[in-house]
Amino acid sequence: MKILPVTGHSISNNQHINNDLKNNTLKHNSKNINKLSNIYYSPTFTAAGKKHYKLNLSETELKEKTTHEHFVPITLTDENSTAYKSLADGDKKALKHLIKAGEYMQSVEYKLDNPNNIGFENYLLKEIISENPNAYLTYQLFNGQKGIIGKDTLGDTVILEKHAKPLPGKGFYPEGLSFEEFHKIIKNMLNNGETDEVRKILNQRTVVVRDGDKLKAIDYTQHFKKEFTQIATELEKAAKYSTNPQFAEFLSNQAAALKINDPMLDCKADKLWAKMQDTPLEFTIGRECYNDEMTPSVMRNPELVALLEKHGIKAYAKDNLGTRTGIVDKEGTKFLSEIKKYLPYMASKMPFNQLYEQNINTAVKSDAAMVDVDIAHVSGIFAEYRGAISIASNLPNGDKLAVQTGGGRRTVYHKQMRNAKFAGETLQNRLNLLLNPTQHKYFSNDGIHNFTILHENVHSLGPKTNLEKLGTYKNTIEEFKADTGAFVMFKELSKVGFYTEKQVKEGIISYIAGYVPKGHDIKNAHRICDLMQFNKFLSNGGIKVSETGVMSVNVQKVLQGAREMLADAIKIQLSQDANIAKEYIEKNTKWSKTLEMLSQNLRAADKRLNSYIISPLLKSIK
Repeated sequence: MKILPVTGHSISNNQHINNDLKNNTLKHNSKNINKLSNIYYSPTFTAAGKKHYKLNLSETELKEKTTHEHFVPITLTDENSTAYKSLADGDKKALKHLIKAGEYMQSVEYKLDNPNNIGFENYLLKEIISENPNAYLTYQLFNGQKGIIGKDTLGDTVILEKHAKPLPGKGFYPEGLSFEEFHKIIKNMLNNGETDEVRKILNQRTVVVRDGDKLKAIDYTQHFKKEFTQIATELEKAAKYSTNPQFAEFLSNQAAALKINDPMLDCKADKLWAKMQDTPLEFTIGRECYNDEMTPSVMRNPELVALLEKHGIKAYAKDNLGTRTGIVDKEGTKFLSEIKKYLPYMASKMPFNQLYEQNINTAVKSDAAMVDVDIAHVSGIFAEYRGAISIASNLPNGDKLAVQTGGGRRTVYHKQMRNAKFAGETLQNRLNLLLNPTQHKYFSNDGIHNFTILHENVHSLGPKTNLEKLGTYKNTIEEFKADTGAFVMFKELSKVGFYTEKQVKEGIISYIAGYVPKGHDIKNAHRICDLMQFNKFLSNGGIKVSETGVMSVNVQKVLQGAREMLADAIKIQLSQDANIAKEYIEKNTKWSKTLEMLSQNLRAADKRLNSYIISPLLKSIK
């Protein structure tokens, strides 16, 4: 019997449930639930954290949210795939250890996301053993959104536990800490000369705890020493089996960075990772700062801003963590590598480019790595389906030491997530209800992929420093820059022959048809960007909508509007003023009757509310 420890979930527990979800073999009867408990879970564990959990959603709500049309699987690559079969035996063994490392990282991210995630998960599993069908349905949703609190595709908050509330400090800060108390404590500590501790508190890689009437920061390597040691051990084993010396060197350095509180070790590992172009495997420890509302809130307090500037302290939003493991697709990567030589050209086409230092060094040939990957396993931030899931990422972010000291960035594209996003009957329904029939021929997955490629590359362009001064609006404006820049770069690259005019039209129309706002979501950075763009295109004639909610896209007007919005995004970043960002976002995220009509058509065509990941290769680590 495999025992579920009270401190977190054990390796591959979720895989059993995922397989049953996929095959629809686990029904709500005592025979199969007892089968589940006998194989995977001990009936003797107790829930960690809160002592008394209570399910929040009714049986009717749970059944509706977990139907096949509302709750859709995303299946990752398996051992029968060409990608896996092509690996050398050593790399197959390395892959197993990397997947295992990812499972350990999931426990870390559960704690960073919400201090009650693990306790609630344990409670659910205990209730499943007690034959509570609502607990089983709740667990499905928990395993999809990877946490007690998430969002669905409509932008609605999904809370699985009765007493849970969204936490602005997530698991980074004490659960009861308010913005006001936080600001007061930081101010007092600065006035008392505790500058170094405040600097640590406002750092990306610390968990903050109460220390009397003060706060104290604990580095991730100390707070998660047990898990980080487990992850490092698996990376070291993978390095020994890897057939690629460059990949093995990266893994060894990444393992070292997990063991010691030394940002320079992370920096070295990031720089090695960013240069990897020709390795058979992909492994990432992703660090993204999109969810911490507490740290950047200090930028809304003028008195505190002045104190921080006086002491030379920057407030960096804290990192959520996750892992991505996969097999590099050589053919897809070959196409991506062709765009690298155009990065300096694209940088020269960015608005006001003479006023700021670029993220990339335009004086030398770009060493930015770009790879297309068959995804084998994801955990943490890469696995959390909260209204959407990432189909690519460009890392490290600009707040990381590796970038700030001249290191490159690396873009990884997720084949399975990309292919699952727009497929089958749902896609045709979407086109029928949303797009002029004469423009259906321009929609393609290649068009979406090309837009994504440009979006991720524009992240490497534009202002490099002091973006933290935008506070909680930093990430939204950065994503807005990347989206609007992608439109602009389609046209710019067509001028030098990289894209044909047909590809430009396909990319723009595919993106607009693919990213219609499904609801008035003004919390998620990406959805805010979609909303601002649609409002612009509706106002300037880039999108015209019929009485039945069918769009016709005017590509030239879309490009004109995108250039204007890209210039706006760069101006906001150069202003370093959170109030300017706030005013711009509020002005351009209004919800209209036209948007509501479009969203209703989209909801009729695509009923997906949430998704969950199935990773067949997880069975290899049993």
